[in-house]
Amino acid sequence: MKIILPILLLFIVLAVLSAHVNLPGTDEAWFASPALNLITKGYFGTSVLDPTAAFRTNNLTGINQHTYWIVPLYPLVQAAWYRVVGFGLMHLRYLSAVWGLVALWAWYRILMAVCGDRRVATLAVGLMAVDFTFVLAASWGRMDMMAAALGSAGLAAFLSLRERHLIRAILVSQSCVAGAGLSHPVALGYFAGLAALTLYSDWRRIRLPHVMAACVPYLVGAAGWGLYISQAPRDFIAQFGGNAAARWMPLTDPAALFRGQILERYWYMFGMAPDTRGLSHLKILILAAYAAGILGALWNREIRRHAGYRTLLVTGGVTILAMMAVDGEPHYFYLIHFVLWLIAFTAIAGVWYWDRRSVPRWALVAVLALVVLVQLATTGRRVSQRAYSTIYLATTDYLKQHAKSQNIIMGSSELAFELGYADNLVDDHRLGFRSGKRPDFIVIDNNHYAEYIAQYEQREPDTYRYIHDMMAREFHQVLDNPGYKVYARNGT
Repeated sequence: MKIILPILLLFIVLAVLSAHVNLPGTDEAWFASPALNLITKGYFGTSVLDPTAAFRTNNLTGINQHTYWIVPLYPLVQAAWYRVVGFGLMHLRYLSAVWGLVALWAWYRILMAVCGDRRVATLAVGLMAVDFTFVLAASWGRMDMMAAALGSAGLAAFLSLRERHLIRAILVSQSCVAGAGLSHPVALGYFAGLAALTLYSDWRRIRLPHVMAACVPYLVGAAGWGLYISQAPRDFIAQFGGNAAARWMPLTDPAALFRGQILERYWYMFGMAPDTRGLSHLKILILAAYAAGILGALWNREIRRHAGYRTLLVTGGVTILAMMAVDGEPHYFYLIHFVLWLIAFTAIAGVWYWDRRSVPRWALVAVLALVVLVQLATTGRRVSQRAYSTIYLATTDYLKQHAKSQNIIMGSSELAFELGYADNLVDDHRLGFRSGKRPDFIVIDNNHYAEYIAQYEQREPDTYRYIHDMMAREFHQVLDNPGYKVYARNGT
């Protein structure tokens, strides 16, 4: 505990600092909207999104009344959290930090269960606590950390309880994984991993009562979600179907598979994307260390023959493959689910080579120090940029000063954290082409609106022409910073 407590404290410091400086994301406001509506107005709609702001081809029919485009547990947990701590962007982000602590605890328990070596568990938790992808997930208001924490807790619960009481182990572990799945569909990977772990470890002991215990959490979850879906099933099909479309891995296209799962997920995320500049390229050293660790674990016969490590290799392999199949779009916020496994096997290999001196100990220490240094420098750079205050607040302060209460502002939903979740803020990246609404101010964020509008030139030429002509004729630019461009209607 003398080592674990400082590690946890360092993690909390990094997560809180990051929470206070990172630019707000559109998703954060989208996911907060149904929770806020539930505790203030008594309904579960995502009112911050315009119904015509379609996901792919589907309009978001009924989204003001029902949130069907995502699985429901994360905003429900948010609603309970807001009841206790109050509503706000930082409150939302602190919830992710709490789930980060759960994930760290879970992985400590997993590694203690499979190897019984406190050094491996401590090293892994330490590397996770400073990993920039882990810290980012713990300081951003998305459900990724919650899903990772619940999925990992499911594996930890099974490993910790299976020898004493198998039915209890199955019920608790499957309940955690069911919760993870109701937080984000990528948690299907944890479901597959837990199934592999259960069968690999105890297939001889499995009887009908065990199967029934495993089914209970999913039946309860399906019943609850199904009851909510039954209120407007057509809206569910439109919303969830539109959001889920084309997300599966393209198994029939090897080039796309390689680009998405290797190039974009890892190479680009670790500092080698085409738009990455300067010292950010050093993040590739982190990936190199993780790759060396996992290859060292996979190719080492003694590690593979170790019963606990072999169990973890099987579980991790199934989990990662299943997540790859679910996540055909390698967004950077899903990276946490993969990095946790990379770090675990890196810690296993590192301690094994340390004990046997097959690699010079000074080299292992040097690599560890380099990884930690680059991790802290990556997070430190984000903190030093203070993007939240210098970019986001600068934009919202301008709008507060110049936009009147009756003026319609069209822009990305994260503006609502400062401008309020009000009717005059409309998140519609088609800028009224479908809805017919006429904005007085348009806010183009560099990540969301700018990307969507550029894609419309090929995907929806009529939409693109409408946006281009309207902005050229009726608007003029009034603010430009590294994150946002604000346009005001002529005469406003």
